[in-house]
Amino acid sequence: MKTITPTPTIEQHSLNVSVNKVLAGNVSPGNGLTFDANGQPLTFSTDNQSGLLIRIGAVGNPFGVPAAWVASNTNLTIAHNLNKVPYGFHLVSKSKACDVFMGSILPTKMNITLQCTDATADVTVFVMV
Repeated sequence: MKTITPTPTIEQHSLNVSVNKVLAGNVSPGNGLTFDANGQPLTFSTDNQSGLLIRIGAVGNPFGVPAAWVASNTNLTIAHNLNKVPYGFHLVSKSKACDVFMGSILPTKMNITLQCTDATADVTVFVMV
């Protein structure tokens, strides 16, 4: 039997170009807007991924970020305002050894509650919806 190679259509070509554009680095969770004295982002822009980057400051909030730990292993409710219930988060960076985990309050369309094993840690999380 002879193999028949299909010829590409204009629609397929358009799809391929679109997918290539996305895979070539045009998807971003956001960029730093304001920075601390060490050059680390304090706040982030929203971009074209479904989620939000949030920096959480250490207890005492030395850099004045919008959210900061109150104490170790204590609920911290953070407004994400994504209008979807988050299904999780990804720990992007941390200033020291610690573990960040879901708090005892379930996430909502506007808030997520997290806890940290070391409140002196400065962390950044990506909230996923």
